[in-house]
Amino acid sequence: MDRRPGLIFVLIAMIAVSANLRPAISSVPPLLDTIRDGLGLSHAAAGLITTIPVLMMGIIPVFAAMAAARAGSERLVLAALLLVGGGILLRLIEYPSFMYLSAALAGIGIAGAQTLLPDIAKRRFRDGAATVMSVQACAMTAGAGIAAVLTPDVQAATGSWSAALAWWSAPAALGAVIWLAVIGLPRSAPGAGAGGFGFPLRSAIAWRITLLGALSSGMFYTTLTWIPPTYTEAGWSTAETGTLLLVFSVTQLAASLGVTWLTGRSRDRRAQLLASLGLAAIGCAGLAAAPLAAPWLWVSCVGLATGALFPLSLILPVDYEDRPDALRRLAAMSLTGGYVLAAAGPVLFGWMREASGDYLWSYGALAVWAAATAGMSLYFRPRRPLADPGPLQP
Repeated sequence: MDRRPGLIFVLIAMIAVSANLRPAISSVPPLLDTIRDGLGLSHAAAGLITTIPVLMMGIIPVFAAMAAARAGSERLVLAALLLVGGGILLRLIEYPSFMYLSAALAGIGIAGAQTLLPDIAKRRFRDGAATVMSVQACAMTAGAGIAAVLTPDVQAATGSWSAALAWWSAPAALGAVIWLAVIGLPRSAPGAGAGGFGFPLRSAIAWRITLLGALSSGMFYTTLTWIPPTYTEAGWSTAETGTLLLVFSVTQLAASLGVTWLTGRSRDRRAQLLASLGLAAIGCAGLAAAPLAAPWLWVSCVGLATGALFPLSLILPVDYEDRPDALRRLAAMSLTGGYVLAAAGPVLFGWMREASGDYLWSYGALAVWAAATAGMSLYFRPRRPLADPGPLQP
């Protein structure tokens, strides 16, 4: 890892940015029933509040990668974080169209930053980039968990669900101030690249990374959105569902830290992927068949699974590509394809819940999805070079 002066500050700044890339989404589920009642939304329409940012996170990466080839990643990360904060602030306006606009703006900002941070990590930290990406994933997981757990308390203190949601613009502003200093630091290698842009569409491993990203993101956002309503409808209090979310967040963070610890010790991710996907299938099957029998166990399984899968999906592109421009293309492909597919999760889940009258089929579909993806994970053998598709002119 490059030990030049200022590198520790870059890592701190990356953590500050990463911690602000999930609260815009994770702060919504604990208040979803309150928001739905306040705005007069159906289950499926309420699911759009978390689906829209995930969809933006699928659409935007290709444009972020192309823009970075011209303007540089560091400046665009600052703009992205400001967009996240501005989008969150719009939630002060209690009207459905503003909630959806807020979700879109925040999603665009999240997508931009998330696409460009791997490039920055690879250029500045070189061989230590995979470890940095793991730390970054831990920061995102921690930010998501803190927002999910604390948002009900902020609502209780302010007496307003919209103020509780909008409050998370303050940490985003602080993160932007910290990142501003990074722009002035010298870079280890040029962040811009000449020529066009193209996905590595001829690479089988790139497609597998994309499909794994779809499962990882789809599982996280769908369960984060619908676990609280599942138990609220079963008669649990807000405090009880808040405790369940705390368990979900703590197990996620524990799994992310575990993956971070393992990152530098082995480049073979298959055992971690199989264990994570197995836990996801068990947890979702339990939520489908007997949600009240062992809620803490089912939620812990899902939390451990999603907490491990997320950093693994970020590490794999760094494992398989060294060239900054090619890494941006691979990251953009995995994020674009992964999040576009994952965006349907919360809405389809809500639609199945509406159609069937319970959560059996919704959680059952997630369990089947996780089990099917487990077989694909066996193909993630260490270090296979990617085919370069050549530039695709924008």
